[in-house]
Amino acid sequence: MAAAAVSRRLRTPPRATRAKAAISYAEDSSDSDLEAYYEAVASEPEEPRSATRSRTSRPRSNLTPQKRKHTQRSYDPDHKSTPKRRKTPKPATPKTVMTPTIEHIKGSGVVPPWQNLPYHMLVQIFQYASYPLYDEHYFQPLPSSRWLLNVAYMCRSFAEPALTVLHSSPPLVPMVQAHRLVDLLKADPLAMAYKYRQKVESLRIDVGQVAAYSLPGSGLLDLHGLIKDLPRLVDLEFYHQKDTSPYRDLDTTIKWTYPESIFDALEYVDPAADASRGDKTSVCKLKSWRWSSRLAGKKWPIEMLPELHSKLFFSSLRKIAFVNYQWVPPKKDEEDPNHEKVLAKALEALPELEHLIFESSTLVNATLLPMLPTGLKHLELINCWEVNADDFSAFLNTHGRQMRCLTLNHNQSLSLSFMPTLGVACPKLEVLRMNLTYFNLHATYHDSEPIYDKLLEPEQVPVWPSKLQIIELIQLRKWETEAAEMFFQSLLDSAESLPDLRKLTIQAILNIGWRDRSSFRHKWVGDLERVFKRVSEPPLPVISVRPRISEAKPLVPPREELKQEPIENEKVMRKSKRSPLKSTSSKNASDPVSIPHRPSKSHAPEAVSPPARRSTRTSTRNLETGKYAESSDSETEVAEPYIPASVRDISRRNALARELGILKQTAGSASPLVSTPPVPASGSDSSDSDAPLIKNKGKGKQKEFIQGMCDIMEVRIDNLRPTENQVTEADFLDEERSGDEDWDENKDNYDDGYAW
Repeated sequence: MAAAAVSRRLRTPPRATRAKAAISYAEDSSDSDLEAYYEAVASEPEEPRSATRSRTSRPRSNLTPQKRKHTQRSYDPDHKSTPKRRKTPKPATPKTVMTPTIEHIKGSGVVPPWQNLPYHMLVQIFQYASYPLYDEHYFQPLPSSRWLLNVAYMCRSFAEPALTVLHSSPPLVPMVQAHRLVDLLKADPLAMAYKYRQKVESLRIDVGQVAAYSLPGSGLLDLHGLIKDLPRLVDLEFYHQKDTSPYRDLDTTIKWTYPESIFDALEYVDPAADASRGDKTSVCKLKSWRWSSRLAGKKWPIEMLPELHSKLFFSSLRKIAFVNYQWVPPKKDEEDPNHEKVLAKALEALPELEHLIFESSTLVNATLLPMLPTGLKHLELINCWEVNADDFSAFLNTHGRQMRCLTLNHNQSLSLSFMPTLGVACPKLEVLRMNLTYFNLHATYHDSEPIYDKLLEPEQVPVWPSKLQIIELIQLRKWETEAAEMFFQSLLDSAESLPDLRKLTIQAILNIGWRDRSSFRHKWVGDLERVFKRVSEPPLPVISVRPRISEAKPLVPPREELKQEPIENEKVMRKSKRSPLKSTSSKNASDPVSIPHRPSKSHAPEAVSPPARRSTRTSTRNLETGKYAESSDSETEVAEPYIPASVRDISRRNALARELGILKQTAGSASPLVSTPPVPASGSDSSDSDAPLIKNKGKGKQKEFIQGMCDIMEVRIDNLRPTENQVTEADFLDEERSGDEDWDENKDNYDDGYAW
């Protein structure tokens, strides 16, 4: 019996020793039952933490006999170490989610106490670092949500700010995340570590992925439970993928409609609500809402919108969107329903409305435009076929005084003929966006050509508002060369009146010969970049006032320093009419520059050196023993001064600026350094070096203003056919993508883990 036990004990492999638990500084939270929700939020970008922990720490005794026989190894009694686990090869298929490239930033090595920052400051930092949490078109979660969770687990000071940012506009895709968020909001808030109900401010729900279908084991999403207890909810928008580009499914029926429980939840107030606990004590007052005609269905027709807008939860709306509202021609023996007047009446019930969006709606026509509110600041017209330049120009003359942002995308009948009235009609306009890419209504035939005859006539000179900050004009086409030249020349002529312009994006199409188009591109792209593109100098190096510990030595005694004689500075630059250097805004050469001295070997007491002699042509250099230089004043051996690299750069820039100023004054208008500011002669003050630049244009007949403030400058002129999906050379590969190689049994490429 004993021998059998010994032999059985020898044949049985020893149990794997449990590894030491990893040291974690994450602090425990009282709502540990909510970790499943947090893991679900981050399940898309990366494998959940709980799943990884369970797979690596599962004991071998939990394996079934069939699975265990794959992991058994022959045991050698003489070998005392624990037998290695069998390694399984990595899957051949590549991962669907790409890991973002991590860029390591070299800092100063000093880590400030981030955990001591105020709560509101941390919230702003995390918002800036993690935006956006999900894709704005497909609502798929991005890796930033996982990053926020990792930050929340880092320490207690980061937990609540990170969770506040995560829940302010929570990602609801996949569907399980929306259901777990409902469970979180329904739970007793007293048992939670944080007040999650107060953190939700925006809900963007994709109906097709979240609300239209049921989750196995949970059923349909409880929208009433999701909304009713949110005291700070201000944005509630429902989307559907059939309403987005390429706008070919506008006639397809959508079975899901707005349930009454949504509006009941907005009005719901718990009688036992306590404001001290953060409960909802009043009706929600939304600031953003989105109407879709198919999601409204027959239950909420357009005739009911004025009544609904008079509700208390819609009274504070500032942004509203109308999607797929079409003009229906009246039938025989029927009166015109006048849907334009009904919609205008519904908008009159919103006194605080500032942002209006119409998308894929033929109801936006010459009848509706004059009836829109006059105090609009943001207007978006997207894929509206009935809007033309004449009607829109008349609308801007009466409704454009307060306009700040205009977005005009995919409007097949809208040309640029309204541009001559834009500057006068919209004096406060800051953003102008137009995308002239059009989509086929049907996939079987081509009908995406512009409906207008000409994009712009040569005599229709645009007038640009003086407060413009962003100009984005995409796929400008169907115009003549004279009209295109006039358009670009209007931008150059208005450079002086556009001091706030920071982004200029223009993509133009010219149907001319390739030689003429190349010459056109070379001329106008170069002129626009020269006038608007920002050419910034790198910042000056920071000179530390306090020297390092290794360099802290006694200074040169004053007597020894007085014996040193300054020498003239070496010439930094040779005169050349084709110097590639650009303008600089460095300090004047006559300004005093403090130069730290290299210490001497003598250990005399510290003393401050007398101020160095200044010169209008050269920078003063203090001499150092041990270095020799030739001087025209004396043949004796003198010491070369020690000058830090940062000070040498300043001196070199000053000398270059002086030389460039002399070159420009002597070169005339034909000099290639046209964008270089004039530098005064030596000894004069150059305090106005940041003033706007004005250069002679051509032969000196007309002056050109150099704006030079655009951080983003994208001007493209070609003859590519505008399509929905533009194919470039980057879409063609010389070989197949890696990641699907054949399996090699001799290749030692295995992953640690259990063999199941």
